[in-house]
Amino acid sequence: MSHSSASARRRGTTYPTNAWYAVATSDEVGRTPLARRAVDLPVVLWRLESGRAVALEDRDAHRPYPLSLGRVAGDTIVSGYSGFAYGQDGTCVFVPTQPQVPFGAKVRAFPTREQHGLVWVWPGDPGWSGLRPPPPTPWLADPAWATFGDAWLTRANVLLLHENFADITHVAVVDPYISPPVLNATPPPLEVEVAETTVAFHRDYPPARLAPWHAEVLGLDPELEHRQREEGAFVAPGLWVDRWDVTAGEATHAFRFTHAVTPVSSNQTRHIWRVSRNFAPDEATTQRLRPIFSDYYRTVRDILETMQTVVDTDGQRTEVSVASDAAALQVRKIIGRLVADERGG
Repeated sequence: MSHSSASARRRGTTYPTNAWYAVATSDEVGRTPLARRAVDLPVVLWRLESGRAVALEDRDAHRPYPLSLGRVAGDTIVSGYSGFAYGQDGTCVFVPTQPQVPFGAKVRAFPTREQHGLVWVWPGDPGWSGLRPPPPTPWLADPAWATFGDAWLTRANVLLLHENFADITHVAVVDPYISPPVLNATPPPLEVEVAETTVAFHRDYPPARLAPWHAEVLGLDPELEHRQREEGAFVAPGLWVDRWDVTAGEATHAFRFTHAVTPVSSNQTRHIWRVSRNFAPDEATTQRLRPIFSDYYRTVRDILETMQTVVDTDGQRTEVSVASDAAALQVRKIIGRLVADERGG
């Protein structure tokens, strides 16, 4: 049995460990140790002298003391308690009190990849990491797209976040200001495509007016109607991507929403969100949009944390689902199957 399978069976996790999770943004990782948690594991990240980001389990092999409370020296991280120094592969290379390093003195090293401003860590079986590269997010580094966002801890299970992303019909109720007016009517049916580990969907709306703020940033007449298209994808356990297109004449103005989610524990999730657009790249437009989306995502965070409190207090109940939940229900099945596979059946 692999290390990750044994861990999943022991902890009864509700999320897969054999997956890439964006545990930090690139600007957070430097030469000072950074502490994170991912899938119930303590993780410490830092950069080698070459600039490459690496990650180890955040626990000294000598005694239960976080390596993140130590320091980086060259390409090693040094415990602030024992003085043990560990290389990027987790092997202890120096003990201050004796010339020989004790046999087997090492900590777990995690495969780590950095791309498009995100630092991804694979907390499961390292042998699988090379077969499944981190999901690409090239628009985050593409100058044709203007991007802003934030990151925070949501005190809710990661599946609650994925299910929220999968159904935007709640937006009209949660935040009428930001909501596209087309959501106030019965939406067209979702077209859902399901693969072994992914879910993608889209929905084309009939011509309709835009929300006033949306028409303003696009420079369009708010009284005119435009075709709109919604797309969403559960790309991986650690990534959800949405897109909202507005067609005006020959131009398609798009928002792309990136959600990198890392389960910290069964009721906490680190959420890195980004809003990208292929129009009006000026800073003034960014400053106009930032509070709109920040307020919305904070509202969603509060709602999901309330849901988690209800579940923690009263337990799970049978839920009533509707047609717009089609994608969310498929995501549940995929995550459930991935977790069952890691548990051995």
